[in-house]
Amino acid sequence: MTLNENIKYFYDKTSPLWLDVWGEHMHHGYYGPDSKPDINHQEAQIDLLHRLLEWAEIKKANNILDAGCGVGGSARFLSKHFDATVTGCTLSSVQAERAAIYNEKVGLSERVDIRVQDMMTLGDEPQKFDFIWSLESAEHIAQKTELLQMFHNLMTDDGKLLLVTWCTRAPVEELDEDEKALLEKIYKNYHLPPMI
Repeated sequence: MTLNENIKYFYDKTSPLWLDVWGEHMHHGYYGPDSKPDINHQEAQIDLLHRLLEWAEIKKANNILDAGCGVGGSARFLSKHFDATVTGCTLSSVQAERAAIYNEKVGLSERVDIRVQDMMTLGDEPQKFDFIWSLESAEHIAQKTELLQMFHNLMTDDGKLLLVTWCTRAPVEELDEDEKALLEKIYKNYHLPPMI
């Protein structure tokens, strides 16, 4: 199977588990500068979204792309936060179906469109986005330079990109053998190309 086929299969099969454990946001959270354990995970996930927008100084957006959106938790948050339309893409039909249910439940079906699409095919999009958001998904993309160039081409002249992705703490050649072995397990289990 190709990398994309493996990723699709992985998320089609594991999304119900992720939803049970992580909820609809399916990403890490922010627990404060002192990592306070008394914050529940769902609050920490929303705190992370607020902190990222604050850090990136994103004050407004009308037309947003959520590249690698999972079940659309961030897409719905961004749509409400900015009163914006959001286009999201995921490789998983299971995630897209669940996103449609969540969108309908909160009345955002007209403003949040989650589709099954490889983010690397977004270059054919006729529309431009004033904000591109990618949270913990670009680590699945092997062609990082091409991804960034495509995002640049998809943005309006004053558009902004906020990309949060998994990285190694140092170049791989500087890591010890145990760290390299751990990375190989992560790559295998999560269907990731080597991290930057």
